Amino acid sequence: MGLLFSLLNSISQIYFVNRPISGLLITLGVFWSAPFMGLAMAIATLSAVLLAEILKFNPTLQAEGRYGFNAALVGLALALFAPPSLWVLVASAVLGGLSGLIYGLWNKHVQFSCYTLPFNLLILPWLYWNGQRIADEVPHDYEFPLSAIGQVIFLPDTVPAIMVCAALLWAGIGILGWAFVGALVASGTATFLLINPEYINFGLTGYNGVLAASAMFWHRLKPYWSVAAAVIAGLMTALVLKTGLPMLTMPFVLACWLCLGLRSIFCYYQHKFMPNKDYLS
Repeated sequence: MGLLFSLLNSISQIYFVNRPISGLLITLGVFWSAPFMGLAMAIATLSAVLLAEILKFNPTLQAEGRYGFNAALVGLALALFAPPSLWVLVASAVLGGLSGLIYGLWNKHVQFSCYTLPFNLLILPWLYWNGQRIADEVPHDYEFPLSAIGQVIFLPDTVPAIMVCAALLWAGIGILGWAFVGALVASGTATFLLINPEYINFGLTGYNGVLAASAMFWHRLKPYWSVAAAVIAGLMTALVLKTGLPMLTMPFVLACWLCLGLRSIFCYYQHKFMPNKDYLS
């Protein structure tokens, strides 16, 4: 049961949740909409979880699914961007395990979170090598902001997005609320740069904001940090969309690092010159 819970928690940890029921709901949503993507996700995640078990990584982080969530995204991306084949499943197992190894080594030697950096390091170079670009025209008739929440796992369709929302609600209304706020703020920010409205409806402008706002909430920071992270993620997303290049979740990672760095600087000077204040914690 421990291994199964780690597997399900890894999938829910994509959204900063470590609840097996949440992971099960997300998994069911993926298999409902795209069975092959679900299979690749499960294989990649299992590979990372097993490798973490073999290498005896931190058992607490293992139970929380921290070594497997990058792998889940790796499997989803490989199944989305490559034609279905046995090689996709093999690559999912290999790169999924590698993403868990990168996360484990980063967590051991670096004091701040890498978030989804391993996923980006493994998938973005492949997308650029293949000349992958964001299409000028995207599918229509998607429901924003549900599409932004589902787009985190590359599935902006209504059913998987609703399953994700149910998974987040199971973990708490706070994480679900900030996911919606992040989608709205990031997409609202993107509109100032005259981004194609269909990108917004398809969830492409909002999914990094979903993750950024949720991350700040997960860190238990004050609400304005969630808003700030979503704004920064939205700006970065819009700028990359203008180029047509793939970005995956790098805007989210960079926005979070920037916010945490700014917070550390502000807190340092605040404690130095106003030791009795605690406004920026």
